[in-house]
Amino acid sequence: MESKSEFIISETRLQQIGIISLVLMILFTTIGYFVSPRDENDQPVLLLPEVKSFDDYRMKTQDWLIRLNTLDGEIASILSGTSHGDLFSQSHQTQQMLEHAVELTKKIDQVNVPAVASGIHEQVYSTSMAYLEVARLVMRWVGAPEQATKDQIDVKLTQVRQNKSALEKSQWINRP
Repeated sequence: MESKSEFIISETRLQQIGIISLVLMILFTTIGYFVSPRDENDQPVLLLPEVKSFDDYRMKTQDWLIRLNTLDGEIASILSGTSHGDLFSQSHQTQQMLEHAVELTKKIDQVNVPAVASGIHEQVYSTSMAYLEVARLVMRWVGAPEQATKDQIDVKLTQVRQNKSALEKSQWINRP
C-alpha cells in the first residue's frame, strides 16, 4: 500500500506569499542600503569579523589620540605656569594629570588588539608610556623645580610629541 501525500496551495495563497516576500525583500534591501557602512567611494563595505575588529580598534585609537592631546595640554599648562596658585593647587593639578596618564596607559595596555594592528598598538602604547614618564617628571619638577629636570622634560616631551604626530598621520588610523 503506497501512500502519496499531496501538498496543495491555492493560487491566491501563493500570490499572497509572493507579494509578502516581495515586500519583505524590498524592505530589507532599503534598510540595508541606508545602514550599511560606506567606503570613500560611497560603496557598501562588507564587514568581515577581522575588518570589524580592526575598525573598532581604529576608533579606540582615534579616541586615545584625542586623550593624549588633552594630556599634552595639561602638561603644557603646568609647565607654562598658567595654573598660578599655591604649591598645593599646582600639586593637585599635577596629580590629576598623572592619574589621567596612568588611566589612559592602562586602557591602551588592556585592550584586545587584532593581530593586524599589533604594530600600531605597539606605537600607541609606547607613546602613552612616554607621556606617562613625562607626567612623572613633571610631578617631580613641580615638587622640586630644578633646571636639569625641566631640561629632561623638554627633551622627552619633544620626542613624545613627534611620536604622537607620526601616529596622527598614520593612514591606518585615519582611513575613512
